[in-house]
Amino acid sequence: MKLAILLLAIFSRAGQAAEALSVFHPSGVHSEYGVTSEVEFSTPLMELESGTLAHHLPAAMKNLRFEEPVWVIGYKASIVDTQGKTPRENYLCHTFLADQRVDQHPENELKGFYSDAFTPEVRLPDGFGILFSPNDSLHWMPMFNNRDDQPVRVAMKVALTLIRGKDLKKPLQPLYASLRSVQVPHLFFVPRGRDERTVTFTLPFEASIHFLGTHLHPYGASVELFNISRNELVWEGRRTGGPESPMEVYSSVKGYAIHAGETFRIKAIYDNPAEEKIDAMAGLFMLYARR
Repeated sequence: MKLAILLLAIFSRAGQAAEALSVFHPSGVHSEYGVTSEVEFSTPLMELESGTLAHHLPAAMKNLRFEEPVWVIGYKASIVDTQGKTPRENYLCHTFLADQRVDQHPENELKGFYSDAFTPEVRLPDGFGILFSPNDSLHWMPMFNNRDDQPVRVAMKVALTLIRGKDLKKPLQPLYASLRSVQVPHLFFVPRGRDERTVTFTLPFEASIHFLGTHLHPYGASVELFNISRNELVWEGRRTGGPESPMEVYSSVKGYAIHAGETFRIKAIYDNPAEEKIDAMAGLFMLYARR
């Protein structure tokens, strides 16, 4: 497969004026914290060449902003074909929506969301939200995979579930985000059999983790977060079924308390049944509240 990671695409839309997210639709989600609304945005139809992986397309990315304060409580990504229908293959690699470029430094606090092919929807635990104000410049980075033998034209859509500031009935606790991958560059290839990769890091803040989600490709089996300082497992996310099934997520109102200076390990496991190497990524997306 050809590798198509277009590094310049990350910055190609940096100077473009932000698109205002100002069209709110009623949402079917009930929340005791206020009336919920939905905001949608999407890429145009994009041409994906055969064999493209972790594909950043300049025309797909967007700079976005809200014109009023909103609390986002859910994020859902989907792929549609030229007929507006869900294709048989899954061309979603992963996506990020954040107030800064996503990096690998946990001390750089993000306000943002992610999703991928096996965690296409994120719903925060009750009582929590990510607060975006008109001062936040948001960047959306959608990424595609095309493992087919033929090119394809598809689009990626996102629906945000939120509570507008003016509709908030009682306070929500703000969450912040941090991303860690087991290696950089993020894309690697796994030979036949079991593949285990780890990364260790130190978190510099007092906080409580309330949501954990994984990023994996097909045949990724599990991702775990382990607190080395306490010698205890925080959480392990596994497939809910076969290699194409969704991944588990950690979502907790109580949360897991972390202390500044503690060291953690992420371990990701792939199980490749094929003779040839397969493409892989492995990471953990953490949403936490400050303490």
